[in-house]
Amino acid sequence: MTMVDERGRIAGRINVVDAAALLVLFVLIPAAVGAYLLFRTPKPALVGVTPRMLAEAPHQRLEIDGTNLRPFMRVTFDTIPANSFLLGSTKYALVDVPELKPGTYDVVLYDYMQEVARLPKAITVAPLASDAALEVAGAFKSAPDSFVSNIRVGSKYPAGDHPVVQVLEVGAPAAGDLRLHVGNDVVSVPLGRRDLRATLRIQCATVRGPDAIARCSYQGPDQQVIVAPDALITVLTPDGPVLFQIDSARSPHQ
Repeated sequence: MTMVDERGRIAGRINVVDAAALLVLFVLIPAAVGAYLLFRTPKPALVGVTPRMLAEAPHQRLEIDGTNLRPFMRVTFDTIPANSFLLGSTKYALVDVPELKPGTYDVVLYDYMQEVARLPKAITVAPLASDAALEVAGAFKSAPDSFVSNIRVGSKYPAGDHPVVQVLEVGAPAAGDLRLHVGNDVVSVPLGRRDLRATLRIQCATVRGPDAIARCSYQGPDQQVIVAPDALITVLTPDGPVLFQIDSARSPHQ
């Protein structure tokens, strides 16, 4: 008995052409779909942004959380491009924020020239509030030699008409340490480089906490810092960011 008759039917029932079509339909097409799903590049997505609130200030950085993030992507705030996209993993990246005017911005993720994800109204830029001034005594920590050589009484940071920090007094470099709060204790950690003691006048904003107590908040490049003993503030200088640890604070009129 022949398997294929004169009409091209297999066992007298199925035409060879029909059998080939069934093979493509039930075997090859699912295999092709499976291969596509297995080897395709997964689509990136945005999950959130930290922090969501920024002050109107230069040299700020935020973290973008998402999925399937890849190198060579880029981010814009509405249509304003970020200064950098530093990939940490497929789940987060660090982005240097350009100088943005006060307002609310979408965070938009691009893969080459194509928009692939968007977080509507993801960040808000608030006007820089400087309704108070305090004099703080303390020390610059591990300041670079170029900064130590250039700092003077009267130096302002950033330079211009609206400085946030002004140097009132400056001492000589000396051995120093960094005070860290560990639970209820304060631990002093010796530093490899020298301290530079100084007294600064800083601009800050008064904020009221849940306990109804008013405090002074200093806007750093990454976050706001409540002015208090042992607090670390970041001063933006022409030599780069320099940390200053506060010993004490007082009103300029005292």
